[in-house]
Amino acid sequence: MKRKIRVGDNMFEITSGLKSLLKDCNQKLKEKYQNQTNLEQEELRDLIAQKIGEFVTLTEMSEVEIEEWLAGQEVVGVDGSINTLGKNYPHYITLLQALAKSTDRDKEGIIKHEAFSPLLDEDREKIRKKTYKDNLAQENKDAIVYPQEVAGKIKSSLLAALEILVAKESIVEWNPKLIMMDGSLIRYQMQAEEEWQELVELALKNDVFLVGIIEEIGTNDLSKNLADDLPDKMIEMYDRELLFGLLKMEEMIKLKEINSFKGETLSSAFLRTTRDPGVIGIDILKEQEQEIDLIAALVQSLTPAAGRGIPIWLDIVDGEVRITDKMMELLIDNYLEPGLKQKLLHAKSLDRIY
Repeated sequence: MKRKIRVGDNMFEITSGLKSLLKDCNQKLKEKYQNQTNLEQEELRDLIAQKIGEFVTLTEMSEVEIEEWLAGQEVVGVDGSINTLGKNYPHYITLLQALAKSTDRDKEGIIKHEAFSPLLDEDREKIRKKTYKDNLAQENKDAIVYPQEVAGKIKSSLLAALEILVAKESIVEWNPKLIMMDGSLIRYQMQAEEEWQELVELALKNDVFLVGIIEEIGTNDLSKNLADDLPDKMIEMYDRELLFGLLKMEEMIKLKEINSFKGETLSSAFLRTTRDPGVIGIDILKEQEQEIDLIAALVQSLTPAAGRGIPIWLDIVDGEVRITDKMMELLIDNYLEPGLKQKLLHAKSLDRIY
C-alpha cells in the first residue's frame, strides 16, 4: 500500500514498508531517550559539577564593554566551503574556498581557493602516495585503505589548510584581537598539523585569541567520563544528547581536566546561547584558557537570542564563502568545455526517464 505526501511543490509516494521502518525507528529512539529520565536533570547537573566542570552564568557584554576590550582591534570570522560536481571516484571535480572576514567593514575579506580532482595527474599522485603510506601504517593488514577514502581525507586536509592560511594572513594584515573559526580547533590540528602549528605560534606571538565555534557537537566526553555513575542506556549518549535542555540560557559548563581526544592543547566549554534548548561548544588554546569566561561572554553577546546558537558574524562569513550547487554548475558550464563535462563528470542517473 502506498500513501502520497506533499513536500513543497513535489508529491512523493511512501510505501507501507518504509512507513513501518520509520515507525519502528521512532519507537526505539523514544525508548532509548526516555531512559534519560532515570537520572533527573538536577542529579545530572550535580554529577557534572562534581566530576566534569563548573556551571557558570554568562553576563552579556555591552557594546561599550566590547569596544573597550577590543581597544581598536577587531574580530575576524573564518569559514570554508567545499562543493563537488560528479559523483563517483575518480570522475569528479571539487572546488574549495576559505574566507577570513573582519568586523571592520572597510576591509575586504581575505579569500583563497583550491581545486581537487583525482582526474588531475598531480592529485592522482597525491592519492597514490597517501594510499600506499596509509596501507603500510595499518595495524590490521587485512584491512585495506582504498583510494576513494584517501581522496576524501585529502579534500578535508586541503580545506583545513585553506582556512588556516586565511587566518594567518588576517593576523599579518589586520592584527585582530580574536579569530573565530568554524568548528572545533582539533579539526585543524588533526587535518593540517604543520600549518596549524604555524598559526598557533603566530597567534600567540601577536596576542591573538583563537576560538573554535562548534555548532554541531559530535563528542561523547561527558558520558565517557561519567560512565561509572550513569544509567546503562545513558553511557553511550553523546554530549549533545545529554546536554539538551540541561543548561539555562546564557549558561556555560567550563570543563575541567577530563579524558578527551582533544588532549592537552585545547580547553573547551559548552554554552547555551539562545532560547533553543541545544548547546554549542567552544575551543580555545590551552595557553589562553585563563580568558575563557570572557571569550564565552563575548560569544554570547554576539549571538542573537533567536538564532541558531553561533555568533552572527560567523553566519555572515558562512553566507559569503559558501559554494552553492548553482554556483558550482555555473562555474563548470562557463569554464569547462562541454565535451569534457559530459565525458568525465556527467552522472548517468541524471538521464533517468520517469
